[in-house]
Formats: sequence, C-alpha cells, structure tokens
Amino acid sequence: ISLFTGAGGLDLGLHQAGFTSRVAIESDQEAINTLLINRERWKNCTIIERKIESVSSIEILEAGKISSSEVTLLVGGPPCQPFSKSGYWHSGDAKRLSDPRAQTLKQYFRVMEDLLPEVFLIENVPGLAFSSKDEGLTFLKDSIHLINRLKGTNYSFHAAKLNAVEYGIPQTRERVFVVGHRDGKKFSFPAS
Repeated sequence: ISLFTGAGGLDLGLHQAGFTSRVAIESDQEAINTLLINRERWKNCTIIERKIESVSSIEILEAGKISSSEVTLLVGGPPCQPFSKSGYWHSGDAKRLSDPRAQTLKQYFRVMEDLLPEVFLIENVPGLAFSSKDEGLTFLKDSIHLINRLKGTNYSFHAAKLNAVEYGIPQTRERVFVVGHRDGKKFSFPAS
C-alpha cells in the first residue's frame, strides 16, 4: 500500500525489488496524471485520487481487494515541506510539526495502526532528522511506540540518511528512510 505516492518513483523502485503496489493514494493532479500515463506499470494497482484524510483504511483494503493480514508493506513519502530547507531559506525557519501539511504523518500512522502491515517504510528529506530540530523523527518514534503498546506489536525502528549518488544514481539526493518490522526484526541498510 502506497500513501502519498507522488509520481510513483518510490513505488517503481520497490517494484524493481519485487513488490507489487495494490493501492496508491495521491491527491496532486499532476502526479496522478503521471501515474495514469504510466498505468501499464501499475496493472494491478488501484489509484485513489484523494487526500489521505478522506480515505478510510477499509476503503484502502477494498480498493486493493486484500485483507489487513495480507498487507506486507506500507510505504509513504509524506509531504516534505514542513521539514525542508526551503522553509529556512524562505522565512528563517520551517514550521515543522506546526505546519498543517505535517498532519499527513498522523494519517500515515492512522493507516498503519488500522492495518498493521508486516513492514513499514517512510521516506522524507534530511530535515526530518536534523540533530537540533528532530521533533519529526521523535514523532515517528513515539507513534511507533504507541502502536506497539496499543496493538501488542513489536515494530522495530531503523532510521538512516542515505544519498542516492552513493548507490550509483547520478544525482546527489539525500533522504531519510525509516523502516521497521512488526515482529521486531532487525534491518540493515545496504552498504553504499
């Protein structure tokens, strides 16, 4: 299940790694147009063209024709503007968790708590985990701990800042990735 799918780049990478997206949720019309143009790559994927706030977890399962026990991976790249450097350049600081767009993090964890996927993956800009302003990363950790306490799961939490150029991509693109397994399994990010 893919939340905040955008133009589908993260999903295409996961497809190359052997995953199949069953549901993609995106509200930006330009991104949706890109997904629809590339529809051939999304053969068995239902695209829900709305903001995540208006999509229930039941609707997600119905759209994907799956049960919650079949959800292997919940992936999402929530909007990065609340944590982006551009906020600093524009106004001297970013709003971070005070930015209304940061509410998408809560929506990600709402779906996660409802569906309890085997694995979760979140991708965002490095500003999510700045050492002096890491409330975004702290929010993620706290949300995972809360789900574990409420649902009796044992989601692990592994975060790393990776740069695409170090993995053979001809672009300097740093991103923070957060990955965890429902049963507490360890995860090692691939060596560059």
